[in-house]
Amino acid sequence: MSDLKKYVEQRKTRDPEFAENYEAGYLEFKNRDKSMSSKLCIMTAYADETRALLDVLGHDASDSVDWNGRLRFAWCDGDEKWVIMQSGMGKVRAASMCQMIIDKYQVDTFFEFGFAGGLVDSLGIGDIVVVTGVSEHDVPNRPEIQSEQDTWRARLFNASASSIDRFATCLSKNSGATVRKSSVICGDMDIYDREVRDRIAIESSAMAVNWESAAIVDVCAINEIKYVGIRIISDLCVKEDRGPISKERSERLRKSTGAYINALLDFHQETNAWGAST
Repeated sequence: MSDLKKYVEQRKTRDPEFAENYEAGYLEFKNRDKSMSSKLCIMTAYADETRALLDVLGHDASDSVDWNGRLRFAWCDGDEKWVIMQSGMGKVRAASMCQMIIDKYQVDTFFEFGFAGGLVDSLGIGDIVVVTGVSEHDVPNRPEIQSEQDTWRARLFNASASSIDRFATCLSKNSGATVRKSSVICGDMDIYDREVRDRIAIESSAMAVNWESAAIVDVCAINEIKYVGIRIISDLCVKEDRGPISKERSERLRKSTGAYINALLDFHQETNAWGAST
């Protein structure tokens, strides 16, 4: 008998209320865990990212539910149950939505999807960056705070490394676009200035910049939830890319979004197969 089973039996002996409710509670937990883990739950920040996913999945973008001030899309497609959550832009909204998803769906791996600005000229529109680290360019933390933050972020990415590597492999099999693994840097501002872009790239060694990833990573670290995030390059942080997304850029983003969905399905099926064999 395992130590856990011994504890449960001893607790039942000395706590009649625990004994009476244990079996029903355990069954409820198992059923909840099974139903929640069968969902493919993805978080986005803003409408263009959400529409890209829904378009590839053939789902109506108007079919949304207001979920505590955020948008929620949920539907079944065969055996797959899709849930897409749109938080709104910025670190505060991203962090609160991330925690809501963890609490509601009891996920063990958090999937972030979005667009980002490329910080290096070797990237092209539609290239996919698999996130392997995060930092911030708009928060001048004190050294002791930064050290603590770096520690828990490193711990998260170490715990998530296997999942990140497997997802990157799935992407490479499905994608016609370039797939890169790199850290990203975050801040609540858009960058369309080559000089600022180049300075941030040199100081951080990051390949892409967005608003939300650092906040999401921190929430996952606090909850000890594995993280798999990707960012599709939508611009190169130069003034020429400011403004509406052109038709050519939109098509590249759509192609890479399709590759992401295919990789997510492959990753999900592979994970379920491994789980069934253990």
